[in-house]
Amino acid sequence: MRADLKLRRGFLALPFIAMLAACGGDGAEVDMSSLTPEQQEVKQLIDARQANFQDMGAAFKAIGDELKAGRPDSTTVKFSVDSVVRYAAQIGSWFPEGTGPASGFKTETKAAVWENPEEFEQVLSEFEAAVSGLAEANANNDAQAIAAQFQIVGGGCKSCHDKFREED
Repeated sequence: MRADLKLRRGFLALPFIAMLAACGGDGAEVDMSSLTPEQQEVKQLIDARQANFQDMGAAFKAIGDELKAGRPDSTTVKFSVDSVVRYAAQIGSWFPEGTGPASGFKTETKAAVWENPEEFEQVLSEFEAAVSGLAEANANNDAQAIAAQFQIVGGGCKSCHDKFREED
């Protein structure tokens, strides 16, 4: 093959490689300036969802750490339960159409969220009820109820992850 033809083919492949990189295909950071406004919005929504789940997970872990340390009535538990309650009430809005795996961006969310919206809503409703029970136990300063509800909320997390989240 002639050198100039090889070079031309290489240049033709560059846009495709750039597109894959922009879509997170290789796990690299996405250059937002290379995306259309619509793609930027989708990417920002996915990033926000992931950041919110990380924050909620950190709050949930803090509760677990305090319970293990025998401090179910600590300020950390109070603050962290409040954080989990606030996030839980928002979760339903974190999955707008177009922010799943078909977007081309890295997301651990399964397409099942959008393919089975009734089931997703049911699992989310059960999770919100468990979180409400945790909030009530927290408000009542009931250490035993906090520990029990913490386990139930954890089961709600697992139920959703099993059905609607890709494995790490």
